[in-house]
Amino acid sequence: MTTITLTGGCLGDETMRVRCDLREASSPVEVCYHGDEWDATQYQCADARHLVIGLTAIARDLAAEAMNGDARTCEVTVA
Repeated sequence: MTTITLTGGCLGDETMRVRCDLREASSPVEVCYHGDEWDATQYQCADARHLVIGLTAIARDLAAEAMNGDARTCEVTVA
């Protein structure tokens, strides 16, 4: 499971995490906006092209959508 953590930028003091099993094409991309509860998104691993950079792009899109801001300024951590 690969987890992307976004902080700062349009998120302000919030932290957003996005995860997916990049080995499985049908693995859902899940997001955690607050706390420890994960929610499925409309994306699957195949949308990320099985790449960390693809999952990062999806994470930034989700952050921008959630915060109505520019997620390019968010700091990204990959675990």
